[in-house]
Amino acid sequence: MLPRQQHVLNALASCAAACDNCAALGLPTLASTPTQLRSLQLSRDCADLCRLAAAFVAREAEHAVHILRECAELCRACANECTQFATDHHRVCTEACRRGEDACRTAFV
Repeated sequence: MLPRQQHVLNALASCAAACDNCAALGLPTLASTPTQLRSLQLSRDCADLCRLAAAFVAREAEHAVHILRECAELCRACANECTQFATDHHRVCTEACRRGEDACRTAFV
């Protein structure tokens, strides 16, 4: 595996873990506001897509670049949503999503 691929896999794993944590910690406040609900949904979707993208990269799938493009977009959306909240888990999620977005965008340049 190339170092660039390993970098992408590491960033995607970190992003998925941070998003899973953010969603889990956000569940108790789920009913509070529509914004918190959107944050929870985006975090869950981002975690799932990061895991899928990692699987495509790991097996060097022909269409990995397409999944990575969408993953970058979802990481960006999730990070933007999480910046609205002042909790530590949202900050960690935002940072991990920004790294995930960057890794996805530069994976096959």
